[in-house]
Amino acid sequence: MTQPRRAYELSESQVTTPERVVSLFWRLTKQYRDRLTTVLDLGAGDCRFANGGSFDRYVGVEIDRTRVPSAKPPPNGKIIQSCVFQHNAADYDACIGNPPYARHHDIQTAWKGRTVARLERELNISIDKHCNLYIYFFCLALIKSSKKGLVALLIPYEWVSRPSARALREYIQRNHWNVAVYRFQMPIFEGVMTTASISIVDKATAEGRWKYYDITTAYEVVKRKGITDSRQGVLDYEKRGKLFGLRGLSPGSQKIFTLTEGERIRTGLDKRDVVPCVTTLRNVPPDLRSLSWAAFQKHFVQAGQKCWLIRSYEDKRSNTLNAYLESVPAKARQTYTCQNQTPWFNYSPHPVPKILFSSGFTAFGPKVLVNSARARAVGSVWGVHTKTALPLRRLQTYLLNMNFATRVVAHAKTLKKVEVKQLNAVLNAFVEQERKNGRNGSR
Repeated sequence: MTQPRRAYELSESQVTTPERVVSLFWRLTKQYRDRLTTVLDLGAGDCRFANGGSFDRYVGVEIDRTRVPSAKPPPNGKIIQSCVFQHNAADYDACIGNPPYARHHDIQTAWKGRTVARLERELNISIDKHCNLYIYFFCLALIKSSKKGLVALLIPYEWVSRPSARALREYIQRNHWNVAVYRFQMPIFEGVMTTASISIVDKATAEGRWKYYDITTAYEVVKRKGITDSRQGVLDYEKRGKLFGLRGLSPGSQKIFTLTEGERIRTGLDKRDVVPCVTTLRNVPPDLRSLSWAAFQKHFVQAGQKCWLIRSYEDKRSNTLNAYLESVPAKARQTYTCQNQTPWFNYSPHPVPKILFSSGFTAFGPKVLVNSARARAVGSVWGVHTKTALPLRRLQTYLLNMNFATRVVAHAKTLKKVEVKQLNAVLNAFVEQERKNGRNGSR
């Protein structure tokens, strides 16, 4: 696999942090420290987080050498071109900034191994290696800040609930530090869907209080009930049971592996070269309950949606399908999945799900369809599977009546998303309800 030139890639959000967000960042931070001595900006970029702060000394560390010449540190500060994880100084009064976001796939394996080992050793925790890069920066901020220091970061709100950040949260809880999380109700980075937050950890306190706030579109701060809008809190994350959810297949690239009806015809692929698939339920009517073959034809095939998954995983492929695969440019298949399967198109197919479940939604809960058309779930469409008899209609009703909106953390402004282990928790609860009611069977 070709590794990035740097240990990690910068995010666009780090480059374009709006000035109004920086101003609010410092207004909130000053509620916890009116004046700071030394400040470390982790992943400083152009040093815009130096604007508006009250501190005696500012140090910004930036890995991207092309950004350092145009950076504008304050008169009482400096910028250092380096990886902040190699920065030796510590005991800062505060660690601040907007660290880069990157999925674990996009981080150099060797660098990640060394960095995780170091963080685990210094914090005495076990870090999930599938966590986002910003979690590493968060951990480093806790290390670099003084015993009574402050950590204030502009990071995704999801850290308060995601399992991949559990070790970090538990470490903070064990130290009884106070935490305040200010969630933005609107997108603050152009083209970035992730719900952002200003998250502050006060190491000078010992009450262990966690408080949650919303930042409105007018940049006003209002209190929240908690992580979610429900008194029951965030949906649990559980392992698979008799019923289980399975993420939509990620074959390598939907542009290559999924086709519309028109694309299938233009490439000359036969129906034997493909299987029905669904990549989104956004276009189906909200009152549709069963994806029959007729509904699949109407809402996907005839509507020009991605509806065919190529059967490139089979040993005996048609000459036409082989010709199609050979025509795919090398650049188009430079994805994590394609580069980690041999040959690049040899993905492992998922079984046909009994129920199709849209992981993303905007109100109340996702769309849930009985999969009569036997379509494969791809991407953000997840499948519900079982090896035993499944009461499809009762399960569908149960899922449709669940108010997921109040039990999950918002993914973006209006978009909410259910994680697969959260779906497993709901499915396990359904199985337990069926057991208590003495029900069994598929009716």
